[in-house]
Amino acid sequence: MSTLENTISILELLPEADLLKIQDFAKKLSERHKLEATDDALGQLLKPMSAEDFIQDIEAAEIQYATGKYSSAEEVFNGLEQRYGF
Repeated sequence: MSTLENTISILELLPEADLLKIQDFAKKLSERHKLEATDDALGQLLKPMSAEDFIQDIEAAEIQYATGKYSSAEEVFNGLEQRYGF
């Protein structure tokens, strides 16, 4: 018997509750894989950054926020939508 045939024969013997647990687990694995693939794709677009650079960016953002020099999320999204056709 092949691995696939063995797996199917085991699944045929399992009660419905166990099959639902297996299905839920498979969905979670699939979702995690999608998230990791998305994370990897984004990582290729972003420049590497040291911890110090990250802290400097956060501090600059806090200053911009405190002085009102920022855009709302809606403005940013609308700009992305126009630029990239989201």
